Amino acid sequence: MSVETSDGRVVYLDINHWYALGRARAGHPDKPEHVDILRTLTEQVDAGRLMAPLSATHYMELAENPRDRHRREAADTMMELSRFTSMVSAARIIDEELAQALHRRFGRPAFPIKVEKFGYGVNFALTGEEKAFSLTGGSEEDRQRLEANLGKPIKQWEAEINIFAEYQLLKQPENVIRDRIRDYDPYAARRVADEELRSFNILVDTVHTNPDVVPRPLDAIYARQFLFEFLDNYTKALESAGFTRNRRPFHAKEELASFLESMPSRRVATMLQFHYLKDVNKHWKINDLRDNVALSQAIPYCDIVLTDSEVWDVAVNRAHLDREFGTTILRRLTDLPKHL
Repeated sequence: MSVETSDGRVVYLDINHWYALGRARAGHPDKPEHVDILRTLTEQVDAGRLMAPLSATHYMELAENPRDRHRREAADTMMELSRFTSMVSAARIIDEELAQALHRRFGRPAFPIKVEKFGYGVNFALTGEEKAFSLTGGSEEDRQRLEANLGKPIKQWEAEINIFAEYQLLKQPENVIRDRIRDYDPYAARRVADEELRSFNILVDTVHTNPDVVPRPLDAIYARQFLFEFLDNYTKALESAGFTRNRRPFHAKEELASFLESMPSRRVATMLQFHYLKDVNKHWKINDLRDNVALSQAIPYCDIVLTDSEVWDVAVNRAHLDREFGTTILRRLTDLPKHL
């Protein structure tokens, strides 16, 4: 299953705006204008002029919401507007950016990989690979008999099953049946995120208190990203480009830092962290780290990004990422219509 390409714009919505649109769709909008905005977005999607992809962050944050109604309202709206289009996993974007950056600098690999940024479904968002149910086996006679019993073509039946499965994976089970599902754990990703947050807070403390690091916070940010977030990707990229242990491409930290800055997703992630870290009173949360990952994908590869007020202030007023990438970054749903 693949996503149809669109000549229109790609709009990334923070989870809070999906919740707001969900309330508007359910008949209890926060503001009357939200109903009109939802209608406009729906018309644009129907006409193929707009794509509103989901990210891995959306799936994780929605699963962790304990309120059935909130999840259902948001999921209904996500299904309607995204059609389960999703952004490729951050790791796959990093794979492409590494290969492209090595090719620009060294001419190798000769044919750097190109990763599709948008695909279909939750598996694409989490792993970069599309997976869908497909009926296999049986003779042509068996398939014709099944179609007669179903009253529809098998392809249509398969599509309906995949839509149902994607919706259920997005919305997640109602609370009354969660305990009955063996090994079901909506907070598994949260525990991984807890460990990431503990690790990141070491960086925060180091940047603010270590006298050797205080004057050069970017070095610390790059080092942590490199060692904790994509060292494996980097190692594989060097191997595919023909570099070996005895022949490394970079011999100074300045060269490596410049290389990393040339990668769009790393540039966004670094600048957001850098400007956030200037606030010594900021209490970092898991959602901050998740927003950082999602925006490192969305800002370079989407046309419009709708985030919250805090992130908007950092991205626009301090990091100026909107100007750097030519991306419209907004903070209010009511700001969106004039850009569509």
